[in-house]
Amino acid sequence: YTLAEKGLTTTANGQVLTYKVKIDTVRVGDITLHGVDGAVLEGPNPPIVLLGMSFLNRLEMRRDGDSMTLTKRY
Repeated sequence: YTLAEKGLTTTANGQVLTYKVKIDTVRVGDITLHGVDGAVLEGPNPPIVLLGMSFLNRLEMRRDGDSMTLTKRY
């Protein structure tokens, strides 16, 4: 990834320092996207990686009961 800029964001745990980044490649299953905007939050929360709308907006999402299928749009 490429470091873009430093800032603050508000989460459920209060304000945290963030770093806006451009992620070269994001791969989920057989879907690969390039040039995805992202943010790295300083500190322990959240303890997992979250997929944001900068990734999900580039996909088609279909839900069937308990299952969700993601398909690459472009």
